[in-house]
Amino acid sequence: MSCVSVDISTAASICHTVCSILQGSFGPNALHNMISTATGQVLITSDGSTIIKSLHLSHPVGNLIMDAVQSHHAITGDGTKTFLLMLREALQTIHNICEKETTHSHIKSQVQKGQEQQLRIQMSQAFYRLLDHTLPEVILPSILKHAVVTDIDNLPQVREYCLNTVRTFLSGKFTARVVEILTEIVCSIIFKTAADGKHVSTAVLQLIDDFELVWLEVPGKPVSSSHVLDGVILQRDFAVKAENPDALKDSVTFAVLETTLEPNKTETPSTLYVRNEDELSLVHSWKQQAVQAMIKELESKGVNVLLTSEHVSDMVLYLCKAANISAVHHIPKEELQRLCRLSTLQPLVVSSWDVDSINVGQAKFCKQITCGQNRCVHIGLKEGSGIRAAQGLVCGPNPGLCKLFINAMHNALKVVRMWLDVTYWNCRPRSTVNDGSLNGSCHDSFDLTNCDIKPSLLLGGGAFEILVYRHLCEHVENTRDSKLSVACKVLSEAVLSVPRTLHANSHIPKCSMNSFPRLLARATMRDCAGIDGYSGQLIDSNAAARVYEPIRAKYFLLCHVVQLLQQILRIDSLVSVKHLPESDQLDSDSD
Repeated sequence: MSCVSVDISTAASICHTVCSILQGSFGPNALHNMISTATGQVLITSDGSTIIKSLHLSHPVGNLIMDAVQSHHAITGDGTKTFLLMLREALQTIHNICEKETTHSHIKSQVQKGQEQQLRIQMSQAFYRLLDHTLPEVILPSILKHAVVTDIDNLPQVREYCLNTVRTFLSGKFTARVVEILTEIVCSIIFKTAADGKHVSTAVLQLIDDFELVWLEVPGKPVSSSHVLDGVILQRDFAVKAENPDALKDSVTFAVLETTLEPNKTETPSTLYVRNEDELSLVHSWKQQAVQAMIKELESKGVNVLLTSEHVSDMVLYLCKAANISAVHHIPKEELQRLCRLSTLQPLVVSSWDVDSINVGQAKFCKQITCGQNRCVHIGLKEGSGIRAAQGLVCGPNPGLCKLFINAMHNALKVVRMWLDVTYWNCRPRSTVNDGSLNGSCHDSFDLTNCDIKPSLLLGGGAFEILVYRHLCEHVENTRDSKLSVACKVLSEAVLSVPRTLHANSHIPKCSMNSFPRLLARATMRDCAGIDGYSGQLIDSNAAARVYEPIRAKYFLLCHVVQLLQQILRIDSLVSVKHLPESDQLDSDSD
């Protein structure tokens, strides 16, 4: 077992190394990174989450940082590069402060180490006060004054804001044409799923939960062929189809089976002994009569489509066809569960064979379609109030690009959720600890306390970070807490890394007249201004290209960065514990 001290410069160096990889892929003018995996596969992407997942950091502090970033990304769907840029700038500023406060020497004495540890504890406690009071009670209310509040009842306005939010998120990840196509598809499936504006947030949550079932990959076609269909697509073909072709066009009555129609199927393997052909014929006749009785019961209820996840024998298929009932079997259980939920029906169980109205669903049509090289069954459910059924087909030249498009749309839905869902919108972090230490992980440490927050957006292009910088500087002038002032200065410098990087990656000519300090001075004089990632010029709410970001996602990111800084500041040493020999481990277990 070995023990090595960990200082701020270690974490700052790790962040600097990772940010040097990601910095060029930030903003709408993002450059892509080529990643070569251990298996020899090559991946070209500008997605921050995908890039950091491919990195294998050996240092435990690096793993701590990557885990925090990925935890944040799993909730918000965005912010990986912003998180790391802010963290790098904050750690570098803290390192400079520690170096300045302690005596300069190549070999630190015990006194100097004690001074640095005391300073780090004081700064950690200051960050706790910043997180507990300053951010929710000073900074956030000031920023919400500049928010674009959404009227949920105004569906055209909600759709327009949704388009702008998704487009802002996807910009830089793909070409402009692909961004427009994917933006339209994401918004199309949201508003096909939601019956009205009040159900948009619920529809987004439902789409995120059922994402793997909602989207189907169709490789070999251009992305412009991607589209959204009403209803549900089952990734199985008809095992048998009714003789009457018009039976599945106008109105369809379907039932879902959780078990097989075979009445004598056992859970364990069994053997049937018969003495002659007459007994065997009698067994088959009994089984056929039992199945015929079940099918007649379905036929009497008007069922003309039978859906099941089990295998349907040839005899049952023959009897279904004779009764003019189409059948689809081997359907994945997850798809049937989603179909039952959307159509509000309960599946049938043969053991208690009693077909009620709740066991029967209604559809507008049921037809066969081709998705890529596979034949599927498309069921058009009747529209109702609340949540409706919709299915997306994502096309691309190859399966890899299809997966890339689907992953981007999944994250885009999470960004929309951060805008619309205010259930867990919080103004104050939840903590039961008063010494500045963290309580819980970054994704569950917020709780709503007396805050009436509506779905709100803010101008993008670093406008949120510039507002935070301006209000933190104002707060520093009004506070008497010296350590809190230092924490505010650290965070104010950290948030500026976002607009600074946007400006550096833009096409603006790099000269003194267009320098970032000049733009920042002009931006702080305006009510709310950001930086156009393409041109590098200032933009405001009157700009033609509307760039919007959810305030909730930006505020969460800020709080999560501060929480991680608290954790890093309190790490004193790294203890490496080697694996115990097997004999020693057995002895310790016996003790």
